[in-house]
Amino acid sequence: MKKFIALASLGVGAAVGTVYVTHPEEFAQFVVTATRAAERLWVSIETSPTPVLVALGTFMLTIVYHKARGKSLRESVEVAATRVQVVAVQAPATGEPETAVVRRAQARATRTQLIADQIALENRIRALPSTVKQAEKDACYTEQAVVDSEKSLATKRQTNEDAVAKLESLRKELAVGRAELSAIASELKRLAEVV
Repeated sequence: MKKFIALASLGVGAAVGTVYVTHPEEFAQFVVTATRAAERLWVSIETSPTPVLVALGTFMLTIVYHKARGKSLRESVEVAATRVQVVAVQAPATGEPETAVVRRAQARATRTQLIADQIALENRIRALPSTVKQAEKDACYTEQAVVDSEKSLATKRQTNEDAVAKLESLRKELAVGRAELSAIASELKRLAEVV
C-alpha cells in the first residue's frame, strides 16, 4: 500500500511538472484561481467555524464508535466517510431465463403506464390552445398598459419640467423685484436727505 501511495504521488508530481513546463501561463492562471478559492474557503471557515467543527467532530466520533465496536481503523474510517452500510444483494442467476408470465406482466404494466401517460399528455395538449390564447391576450393588455403608463409618465415629466421652469422664472422675478425695491428705497432715502 505504501508503495502504491508513493507511486501515485510520484505520478501526480510528474503530471504537475509536465503541465508547468508545457503550459506555464495556464498553470499560473490555475494556481491563482486555486489560491483565490482556497482563500474564500478559509475566510468562510473563519467567519463560521461551527459547521466545520461539528462535521469533523461527528466524523471523529463515528470512527471512535466503530473502532470500539471492534472494526479495524480502515473499516471505521470507511464507514465514517461513506455513512453507508453496504448490503450484499443476491444477483439473479444468469442461467435462468424470465418466465413467460413475468414477461407478460411486465408488458402489461408497461402498456398500462404508457396509455396513462398518453392520456395525460393528450388532455394537457387539448387544454393548451385556450391557455396560450389567454396568455397572448394578457401579454397584449399588459404591453398596452406599459405603453399607456410610459405616455402618462412622459406627460407628467413634461408638466413637472414646466412647473420647475415657471418656479425658477418667478424666483428670479422676485429677486429682481426685491433688488429694485431696495434700490428705490435707498434712492428715496438719499433724495430725502438732499431736500
